[in-house]
Amino acid sequence: MTKKSASNVHLLGASSSLLNDKKIAIIGAGPCGLTLARLLQQKGADVRVFEMEPSSTARNQGGSLDLHEDSGQLALRRAGLHEEFLAACRPEGQAIKIVDKHGKMIVDLQPKDEAETRPEIDRAVLRSLLIDSLDAETIQWGRPLENVERSAQGNLRLVFADGRHVDADLVFGCDGAWSKVRPFVSTTKPYYCGITIAETWIPLVEAHHPRVAELVGAGIFLATGDDKGLLAQRNGNGSVRVYVLLRVPEDWTQRCGFAFNQLDATRQGLLQIFEGWAPHLREVLTIPDMFIPRSLYTHPPRQAAWLDRANVTLLGDAAHVMPFFTGRGVNLAMLDAAELADNLTSEKFSDVAGAIRAYETSMFDRMAPEISENHADQDVFISRDAPAGIKELLWRRIELGQERKAKPSSAGSNS
Repeated sequence: MTKKSASNVHLLGASSSLLNDKKIAIIGAGPCGLTLARLLQQKGADVRVFEMEPSSTARNQGGSLDLHEDSGQLALRRAGLHEEFLAACRPEGQAIKIVDKHGKMIVDLQPKDEAETRPEIDRAVLRSLLIDSLDAETIQWGRPLENVERSAQGNLRLVFADGRHVDADLVFGCDGAWSKVRPFVSTTKPYYCGITIAETWIPLVEAHHPRVAELVGAGIFLATGDDKGLLAQRNGNGSVRVYVLLRVPEDWTQRCGFAFNQLDATRQGLLQIFEGWAPHLREVLTIPDMFIPRSLYTHPPRQAAWLDRANVTLLGDAAHVMPFFTGRGVNLAMLDAAELADNLTSEKFSDVAGAIRAYETSMFDRMAPEISENHADQDVFISRDAPAGIKELLWRRIELGQERKAKPSSAGSNS
């Protein structure tokens, strides 16, 4: 896809007076911020996206995402990008295999078993699809935000790390768990969820590591037990992304007895942690040439009320970060973008403050059960007794998918 794609056309023009002559700043060029930018540009809005990374390729974008019909795919439909998504996605990536620490198969779920179509797409591919749909120069790369403040004239002022500043009429924080916009509207901070991961990847598995390729299959593979797990995910570029999952204290990486920047020591340390597991599972730990540790954080299901800023709000992880156990984080972030864009560009609201307030109310109501479910899933997937209860949990989720598919989304009415 190129900038000349027909998907760049502003489909409807400026359909709402709410955004007339408004300068809109979106902080963060992840799936959420880019989706919001696309949806607003379709309606003729003046949008700029500010991203701290120096370019779209400056950092490895991580693994694969499954986009759900009621959220991620819904947002792409409204953005006029669903056909491009279907051309790039991998339906076979929905497969799920779960084993215990001895390698005994507990779950072997194939796409045909799913009630909901939620094909996989690599994060980098989705990001490129969204970037290519935006007007040239929409994204300003290498602009790490320091804070948001009010100017002497009462406008919103974005202050960047290099000392420069930009004024805006509306600011939307899509800048992740440690959002620089968030302190402007909330004092609630994410807290450690109890799980630390070590992320890595194995390239060209079919050619060089066929046993790993067979183990993982076409989608997601999880081996779990004893408060830890090995999660592997097939990516579209021929690699497998691997996550070591550990239920440990927040400061574990500082006192685990090995340094993650020393590969041999890290391998030996992880192999010791997984002592007693099946040899073919432990083999996965001997292949990668680096492991990147990361603690997982979450917001509570119910947050303290945000400050009513009228022209500033948060979306995605900036608003409601949670671990990845339900697989709905990016989906719900893109649904946030769809709902906020609909509120701001439809005729339902007489002012921006009302449109934002309605979005926040709906988002909080939506996210409370989602975060609670995520926390509950975490306690099943990574527990001393795992994989006990996982099969029942997944079948309940399939039933929930059937219910979601039968219900229309509440996030606006645009099609």
